Amino acid sequence: MSYDFPAFIALSPVQQMAHRCGIDIRNCRSWGNYRDLVVSENDRTSGALITRIKKEADCLSTGEKPVLQAMLHAADFSRFADGLSKTTWSTLDRTYGDHATAVALAILRQ
Repeated sequence: MSYDFPAFIALSPVQQMAHRCGIDIRNCRSWGNYRDLVVSENDRTSGALITRIKKEADCLSTGEKPVLQAMLHAADFSRFADGLSKTTWSTLDRTYGDHATAVALAILRQ
């Protein structure tokens, strides 16, 4: 497994989650670009991005929520990601395939 950004952004669960949250990640080329995009979008909308993500989190499957949390972690919103679930680690135990790969890449980002 490659621990790079292109592998992360190419995963279907990451693309789908970004779309659901209203974040266009197609032009991001690095973890830094991704972080800057999420931070600037949240700033530009006076926090509306995080509000939208919080609402979206209530409707996610067991596999999708860890992907969202990993994406937030990769964008330096770890504290918010932690607040989305009190059972993060047990949820990860039930996360497989590309969803698990997305989480791993975000945690191990280089």
